[in-house]
Amino acid sequence: MDLLKRYKNIYDTNILLMYKGEVTFDLVTSIIETLDGRIGEIESDRLIKKKFYGAATECIQNLYHHMDEVSDETIDTYDSKAGLLMVTSRKKFFNIMTGNFIPNDKINTIKGKLDNINSLDKDELKKLYKEILYNGEFSDRGTAGLGFVEIARKTGQKLSYEFHTVNEDYSYFTFQIRVSRVKKEELTEA
Repeated sequence: MDLLKRYKNIYDTNILLMYKGEVTFDLVTSIIETLDGRIGEIESDRLIKKKFYGAATECIQNLYHHMDEVSDETIDTYDSKAGLLMVTSRKKFFNIMTGNFIPNDKINTIKGKLDNINSLDKDELKKLYKEILYNGEFSDRGTAGLGFVEIARKTGQKLSYEFHTVNEDYSYFTFQIRVSRVKKEELTEA
């Protein structure tokens, strides 16, 4: 174990928020307000703040909407109702990472949606968004599957994800997105 390397990584990564636990409606509101304040302290560009806020809100709401899909009895070695959220800031980007348990029978559906979103360009994402908005069926949670599409649209980034098998019934789903802190003008000048 290279402790110096880990120290440098922690030092270079400004952790804005880290949370592990049950995600409730009140907590969602509190986390979003906390992040809004923290971002306001370190980022002055309004467009970047807007992109970050939109992506972070969608990520946190995704955690909230899918926490009740896991039964406490089937995962006895972990806190099955706990979601994980970590938001970090680097010089060129913000990083939003979430993790939660999901039923294995939902993996193919989620993977298919994410892979489809990642295969689309900006115009195709806009078209998909409108199609889901107008034709999508809303679940009992009030969602129509727009969250991941909205994150990809707002950030202009590919969605990064993994599934880690926990047992025959459940896996741990990790999701990560980066929100660039570099303005488009700065990218073309570099």
